[in-house]
Amino acid sequence: MKWIVWLLVTVNVLLLVYFNLGLSQSSRVQINHQPLMADKIKLLTPEQVEALPKKAVEVKEIAAVTPPLDVTPVQVACYEWGSFSTASLQKARGILAKYSLDAIVKQQSLQEATRYWVYIPRLKSAEEAQTKVDELRTLGIEDIFVVQEPQWRNAISLGVFKDEQLAAKLLEEVKNKGVVSAVKAVRNQEKGRTSLFISNMSSDTATEIEKLKPDFPGSELKQATCQ
Repeated sequence: MKWIVWLLVTVNVLLLVYFNLGLSQSSRVQINHQPLMADKIKLLTPEQVEALPKKAVEVKEIAAVTPPLDVTPVQVACYEWGSFSTASLQKARGILAKYSLDAIVKQQSLQEATRYWVYIPRLKSAEEAQTKVDELRTLGIEDIFVVQEPQWRNAISLGVFKDEQLAAKLLEEVKNKGVVSAVKAVRNQEKGRTSLFISNMSSDTATEIEKLKPDFPGSELKQATCQ
């Protein structure tokens, strides 16, 4: 029995020596470990990091997220708007001020101020005027508007011309379409008429001002040569 006891003691001692030897070697390896190529490691400054080339994928992702900017320049031109009486001139200048536009007042001679108007005389009410407008549109006449000026309220303008022959031609055309109530007359034939010369106005603003024809009967907005 003694030999079995001594055998077990011997085995235990050998195992203890083996495990202690393994732990000692592992600790020695960790203590003696040195970083690889330590002299090659270099810390970069924030500026150097920013200078590093970006991945193509990142650039594509940014381009996909960020919409392209619309850098199309706004097209502008010069216009002349008129003619106006003294009262309507102030109203017109007030409208231009809303669009932050400046204008030069141009005095017109009697000949320059004269306009020829093709229109349907005043109707009894706004409802009757609108019914007439709808009727004219079914005939293919589109360049029309109901006048709001007190003196001519509910008249229907079909066109204003500086050239009398153009007015006569329009009158003949609308009568051939069955508009027997249309007439031609001289419009704006008085002294003291003026017009407004507007520089650097966009086409979008010009379109908005064109919509104000009912408030300024006998006036027209036309593109002009910039001075």
